Amino acid sequence: MAQRNRLAELSFMTFAMFFGAGNLIFPAFLADQAGEHIIPAFIGFAVTAIGCPVLALIAIEKSGSVERLASRVHPLFSRIFTIVIYLAIGPCLAIPRTASTSYAMIEEAFSFQSTIVCILYSVLFFAASSLIAMHPEKLRKSLGRVLSPLLILLIAVLFIGTVTIKPSYGTAAEAYADTPFATGFREGYQTMDAIAGLVFGSVLMLNVKASGKSPKDSVKAALGGGILLLLIYTALASVGCRAETFIANPPTGAEILSAASGYISPSLGRILIASIFIIACFNTCVSLLSSCGEYFSSLCPKLDRKRWIILFAVISGIIANAGLERIIALSSPVLEFIYPAAICIILLSFIPGSERRLWTMRACVIAVLLSSLLSLLSVPMPLQNAGFGWLLPAAAGTVIGLIADRVGGI
Repeated sequence: MAQRNRLAELSFMTFAMFFGAGNLIFPAFLADQAGEHIIPAFIGFAVTAIGCPVLALIAIEKSGSVERLASRVHPLFSRIFTIVIYLAIGPCLAIPRTASTSYAMIEEAFSFQSTIVCILYSVLFFAASSLIAMHPEKLRKSLGRVLSPLLILLIAVLFIGTVTIKPSYGTAAEAYADTPFATGFREGYQTMDAIAGLVFGSVLMLNVKASGKSPKDSVKAALGGGILLLLIYTALASVGCRAETFIANPPTGAEILSAASGYISPSLGRILIASIFIIACFNTCVSLLSSCGEYFSSLCPKLDRKRWIILFAVISGIIANAGLERIIALSSPVLEFIYPAAICIILLSFIPGSERRLWTMRACVIAVLLSSLLSLLSVPMPLQNAGFGWLLPAAAGTVIGLIADRVGGI
């Protein structure tokens, strides 16, 4: 029984690591925009928003670390690629956004604005998250045992409070009306959770080891977290299907969820939606701080894990209050540049004998990086408008690499 409880806690922890503010608002908005095409759109979304991060966690379990996985391309590439991933998805983008996004929802829910309160909130938010993040091997208990179940309970209240309302499928947006599965697939792809999976893999394995489970139980925890993501995404999409009852022409998923909570209770609803966003963002912040502290303390041990976490928390707090929009403008293109390469590295790791097919990995990644660079330079390529300009170069690079490996006798 105790072993099952530990595995359940690891699954809840895995869910909590991925489930931030973006994961909250995407499904509700997708459901509203897809209209009567919700089923194929949601399936497409689930393939990439759940499948990619789960595969990333499993790939890390197979290889041991993201740096070891990427070293199949080249050791220098691996070091640079890993550092860029951790910085881009950590203190340069995702960590500051956890504080700013959750605070923005508080301002919207309670209709006030205050720079001083914003600063105080950021200080408390990052201080609390840093304290928990300093013990990444205990996230199974803090996130998996307490915060994740609490978050799911609050979302369940939102779902149950609206489920009796008849769905009102409106007219689908043009993209969803034409290609619902492909559009949902692309929206899930845009969550960029595959990169998060590469970052969170080491923390998951650390907690699996600390819980006394086998390293292969990381796969079970990843699948368990994926199932929880599917259930919660379905609940949020259900709320989105009823959006016309709460709000006309909602601009974002956040507006849908906020209006839905107000529909349940004009007074308590504000507390409900603010609590959901705070806990979701807090969980992700703790996970990212833990992951970044763990990696950079191994890379540069002159600063221990706790000092790295404090450093990243301070930097993130400054960015969240002073220059978040500028940082997003700089870091978002970096993520768009490396994300296709990350997906290819993950998928190719599942090819039988992948650790020996070095040219397959190299040729594919080189082709994808070049295509991503051309995309950033606005050079037109096939499928670029759909967000997959890298797909054909990846396929071509893989074929060339497979031939090179075969000729080389590998």
